Amino acid sequence: MKRARLENRIIYMLLTFTICFSCNLKTAEDYYDIAFDLEEKGEYEKAIPFLDKAIEKKPRFRPALINRGADKSEIGDYKGAIKDYQKIIAFDPKNTLVLMNIGNNYKRLKQYNKSIYFYTKALQTKGAIKSDSTYLVINSPNEWDKDSDYFVRKYKIEFERGISYVYSKKYELAIKDLEQPIKYNYETPDALSWIGESYYHLKDTLNARKFLTQASKYGLIDAKELLEKMLNE
Repeated sequence: MKRARLENRIIYMLLTFTICFSCNLKTAEDYYDIAFDLEEKGEYEKAIPFLDKAIEKKPRFRPALINRGADKSEIGDYKGAIKDYQKIIAFDPKNTLVLMNIGNNYKRLKQYNKSIYFYTKALQTKGAIKSDSTYLVINSPNEWDKDSDYFVRKYKIEFERGISYVYSKKYELAIKDLEQPIKYNYETPDALSWIGESYYHLKDTLNARKFLTQASKYGLIDAKELLEKMLNE
């Protein structure tokens, strides 16, 4: 009996050692891939521990940090998401996508002035590109983490900042921003609706009706309700 117990203990120790050793052999990219597969299934909470391991192995691994921030946003941990994005900003201060994502999370926290600050910073980076810009990106085999991965079209940032301007009651600035995505047919119904609402608050009835009518044609309920309210005033 003692011999059997000893053999079982040795086998257990060997299995434990093998599992631990195989885990240590995994690279940051390996853990990132596992997390990515979970994220594709919408299992964001389960993905986070694997991203933790990836970041532990490679603290400046931008894809893991940005995905962990995105996963935290998906589960409502907006402050945690901002902390992850700030870790990237600490060594990559002009990362356009990250700056925009920080702005998005401050907007979700209803801290609109902070969100506007980060959207503005994002627009000032070289990664804020025009839709008609052409960039030649050479992709090497198994290449990870290119700067071009973090480029964002300007009108996408302006759309988000425009919404924060509306919430901040800076309606003229909101209109100026929200006109940009319409030019590129990006989020057009929502942009029209937000512009209509801005004109409504500016007491420009003519333009408010114009834009709210256009938004209503896309079936936006908020635009229809505000338009009906105006017609009854």
